[in-house]
Amino acid sequence: MEDSLRRSWCLALAVSAALAAPSSAGTVRGVLWLAPPEPGAAENAARHAQPGVADAVVYVDRVPDKVEKKLTHHGWFWHAPRLPRIVQQDRRFDPRVLAVARGTSVEFQNLDSVYHNAFSVSVAKPFDLGKYPPGTRDTVLFDRAGAINLHCDIHPDMVGFVVVVPNHVFCRPDSMGAYKLPRLPQGRYSVRVWHPHRGEIRRDVVVPHHGDVDLTLVY
Repeated sequence: MEDSLRRSWCLALAVSAALAAPSSAGTVRGVLWLAPPEPGAAENAARHAQPGVADAVVYVDRVPDKVEKKLTHHGWFWHAPRLPRIVQQDRRFDPRVLAVARGTSVEFQNLDSVYHNAFSVSVAKPFDLGKYPPGTRDTVLFDRAGAINLHCDIHPDMVGFVVVVPNHVFCRPDSMGAYKLPRLPQGRYSVRVWHPHRGEIRRDVVVPHHGDVDLTLVY
């Protein structure tokens, strides 16, 4: 009797685990090259850093609703996430490039000892926060996908970017160009790359039922 109950309990646990397990998925990852690599460089594990490659944003233009819901789920105890922030310090925008999902509010804060301004005439989000003193904070809602150029009308040499992507499946490459996107279910996807000086590129990729995808991206 005890053995029968034990087997039934183990079977129930196995079924519960199977139902709770995430669906089969794969990760799209690889290396972004700002210029065609030298022969053999793509296989060289000791490749050197690529100046400026970390300014890129890698993202997927469309994902299933369940993927987006999972990436934005905060669990049973929900706390409002801290807003992404751009500070103005040493007369520059920091970070110079900020990537956010559509519908995200971004905080701007002046940490310099001088007045600043933040404005954009970009189609995706024209705005102007006016001139404000040190210590001032303000927020801007970015509700349309696109690349938004940031400027300060007091200091014309200050330039920054907010890259608004359509969903939360995005990432930034490291200094050598290596990137890794969040996991995706089986299917066909369009991977896009934005860079402030190289523009945009697009590659289609198929994520299999099991296993990851190595995708090399080259400008």
